[in-house]
Amino acid sequence: MGKATRRRIPSPVEALDGPTEAQKANGNYERTDFIHADTARRVTAFVNRGGTPLTRWLNEGKITDNQEVAIRYMEYLWKLAGTERSITAQYGERIPGTGSFELRALNEIEARKDLHRIQEYIPAQYFECFENCIRWDEPAGIAGSRLGFGSRSACDRAHQIVCFVADIIFERERL
Repeated sequence: MGKATRRRIPSPVEALDGPTEAQKANGNYERTDFIHADTARRVTAFVNRGGTPLTRWLNEGKITDNQEVAIRYMEYLWKLAGTERSITAQYGERIPGTGSFELRALNEIEARKDLHRIQEYIPAQYFECFENCIRWDEPAGIAGSRLGFGSRSACDRAHQIVCFVADIIFERERL
């Protein structure tokens, strides 16, 4: 008799390619298991838990509760004003949900007024750095490097400016 061959049993977890060394150095990657939508199989993926400056600062506890409230308020105003960041292009095939067009238009007008009023009492360079870090998810090192050279690194400078602007918004808007 011949030697019995062993059948290879497929692994219940299918591993995906992991992040490169450069990505690991610039992010906070965690292994996560989930069910793949197309194949309905269990797969392992690496999720970057510190991708944007805001999520990194929140995870590290560098943003206070008051600052987080001010940041969420600004995100809400950008959303109401219709200027939030979209993931895909809008080709006009989707119609907004039910409700009054007039009410939606009034909310947009009020949100834009609030945004312009807030921009008036914050220096333009500081608000631009705040907006780039929070709204557009620009890396903090790039956003902070536009504000000149100093003993602090650009990331620390951007964090300090975001906290400063968030504190001003929290105080002036009485949140």
